[in-house]
Amino acid sequence: MIRVEASVEINSPVEEVFSYTSNPENFPRWAATVREVRQDAPGGGPFNRKGERFTAMQQALGRRFEAHFEVIDYEPNRYYAHRSREGHPVPVTMDFTYEPVSSASSEGTRFTPRIEAEPGGFFGLVGLVLERVIRCQMRSNLETLKDLLEGREKGRREPVGEE
Repeated sequence: MIRVEASVEINSPVEEVFSYTSNPENFPRWAATVREVRQDAPGGGPFNRKGERFTAMQQALGRRFEAHFEVIDYEPNRYYAHRSREGHPVPVTMDFTYEPVSSASSEGTRFTPRIEAEPGGFFGLVGLVLERVIRCQMRSNLETLKDLLEGREKGRREPVGEE
């Protein structure tokens, strides 16, 4: 089992950080391995609610693949989680927690994503390497997200190992 967690403080209110990061349509803007996202069985409404399903076109370790996910938890401004479905090369659950942080001059958010993965087959053989790649990618994604939400957009970074 691989578990990777990191946090970043973003100088934006919890409502804004939650709205942006819990919307799978925004993942390609800040998660470098996600190239495109589409809602499965589009109904016209938001697809970040519990039970909704989406597919992400991803690129990692030099491979492109479709990854199918289901939203498993959604608590506005507190918690969001999704997990992989059939066909994902590594079964994974990803959750995001949100905590308000305040200073004298601003209202901010501590955003904490966590990934739990169970690599098997080939990925099981390279588990330690995979964990390091995930950890580095998460740090890079958080830097991108912070820049975007604080108005310092620096452009999308390439997936770790593919620069």
